[in-house]
Amino acid sequence: MPTSKRYCLTCRLELDKRGFSRHTLSVFHRKAKLIRAMLERNCITHAEIARRIGVTRERVRQLALHMGFADGRSRHAICRMERRRKEMAEFFVEAQKRGFAVEPLGMRSAYINGKLCVQRKACRHDIRKSEHEYTYVSVRQPGGRFDICAWKLPDGRFLILPKKLASFRQTTFNPEESEYLGTASSSHYYRQYIERWSLLGRPRRAK
Repeated sequence: MPTSKRYCLTCRLELDKRGFSRHTLSVFHRKAKLIRAMLERNCITHAEIARRIGVTRERVRQLALHMGFADGRSRHAICRMERRRKEMAEFFVEAQKRGFAVEPLGMRSAYINGKLCVQRKACRHDIRKSEHEYTYVSVRQPGGRFDICAWKLPDGRFLILPKKLASFRQTTFNPEESEYLGTASSSHYYRQYIERWSLLGRPRRAK
């Protein structure tokens, strides 16, 4: 004769009659909602959950699998990705807003459409020539590998250059149109690359 099964709505588990009776007396059943709420937060470990509710880490792992949650390694990988997304530099946050798929590698590096992109910060210099004052920005070549580098300018915009145009160690240019090209007269064309998001390719969704 088949064993009758009972379903626990709180824990979302199916058990036989005897197992169901023991289950309703368990710590797991009494704290099921709390355990589920904690498991839904990918950045909390099984060990931390076990410490909070007073069971072993292995028991939490078993319960998580029964409840349909990912294993510990998968949860940690998801957690790392979530932390990287929260810590992303402004360039990658803006790229996401524009519809680009961003795969963060660290705080200031990410893959966008298969291109390794990095963000750096430009330095501002105010220079006075007779009665006129000009603002220049100084940018340095980033160290390490990259396909595209974006320097955040003092006004919040981004100078976006492919690697072939970032062969300098350091250069200076005036981001605004003026009759005076600046100390590095050949770099005035960098203005054309301010906010030039098309270098990243096409966004995955229209904005």
